[in-house]
Amino acid sequence: MLTAICNRLLALLRKEYLQFFRDRALIGIVLYVFTIEIYLAGTGFNIEVRNYPTAVFDRDRTQWSVQLAEKFRLPHFRVTGLITSEAQMVDLLNRGEVSLVVVIPHGFARSLAEHNQAAIQAVTDGTLSNTSLLALGYTAQIAQNFAQELGQRLGRVQPKQTDRPPRVEVKPRVLFNPNQRGEWFAGLIELFSVITLVSLLLPAAAMVREKESGTIEQLLVTPVRPVEIMAAKIISMASIVIIASLLSLFLVIFPVFGLPWRGSLLLFLAATNLYVFCATGFGMFIATLCRNLPQTILLVIMIIAPILFLSGSWTPIEAMPPLLAAITYLSPLKHYLTIGYNILLKGAGLRALWPDFLNLNLIGFGLFTLCALQFRRQFS
Repeated sequence: MLTAICNRLLALLRKEYLQFFRDRALIGIVLYVFTIEIYLAGTGFNIEVRNYPTAVFDRDRTQWSVQLAEKFRLPHFRVTGLITSEAQMVDLLNRGEVSLVVVIPHGFARSLAEHNQAAIQAVTDGTLSNTSLLALGYTAQIAQNFAQELGQRLGRVQPKQTDRPPRVEVKPRVLFNPNQRGEWFAGLIELFSVITLVSLLLPAAAMVREKESGTIEQLLVTPVRPVEIMAAKIISMASIVIIASLLSLFLVIFPVFGLPWRGSLLLFLAATNLYVFCATGFGMFIATLCRNLPQTILLVIMIIAPILFLSGSWTPIEAMPPLLAAITYLSPLKHYLTIGYNILLKGAGLRALWPDFLNLNLIGFGLFTLCALQFRRQFS
């Protein structure tokens, strides 16, 4: 009995692999999303302000104002030129040629000399709010550092220690990503997102194509069982996703982005196996609801967006409303992200991650059971 089941399953697996590897377009898409797409996401996405187009409107035209303007330089700011009028400033901002204008008012140097303080204005394009806020933060830091350097050059010492108010000094120490390289975060996010998308879409598309071509009915009149058909598609598509994930890690994530290999690769593969098992099972469930490939693609697109947004990948779970924060614990991607980040970036082991592994197991078997019941009901 067991031998017969294994033989039928192996025959079905061989069929699935042959169908996949004969589809050159599909192979190209999988290779693209697991290599070039991840590289583009890692290099094109950066939470830091780099080469921010900036112009300076120096209305003071003194030595000190020129020195302050020279502080706005690469890598954070790319000064495109000097502005001579307010109309020119508004025009450049409206046309998008600059995103930040530093306005140094009349009397800037005199105010510094006489009152030991002065004000400048930073006008920024708030279309991209996060980037503009970061640019304003850098601007404030540059102005403050310039004032301190000028005070030291002029010999204006701080007041006596007894007159100084209490002050708390922050000495930051960044763990796990000391150079704060944005491509580590962006590359891993894209890898996990691609694994999710492909794990949902590949088995669903393969199953729906069987339904469209009528070969599913031919399989059902053979000795194979519906659960064996489902298992063959899940195993074959999951193995392809796992191999593609390893390809992405060793061709892009580790060598190109310089991500250190801190944790256990076997533990990460075990987590990936569990997660892909969950996602492919859910993909097969989607296939039972759709009649054709366009319906499948649209449904996967509808599902993938809330899966990503509710996983905590872009928005911290703590910042979500209580109801949404509770729903995230039902998402396998939330637990997979926690496992992946902790293994790859922190080198964490099973002792720290066993709750997420347990939740991933429970969700995976729940999705597989739901899929099996639906699949058996539809094709029995």
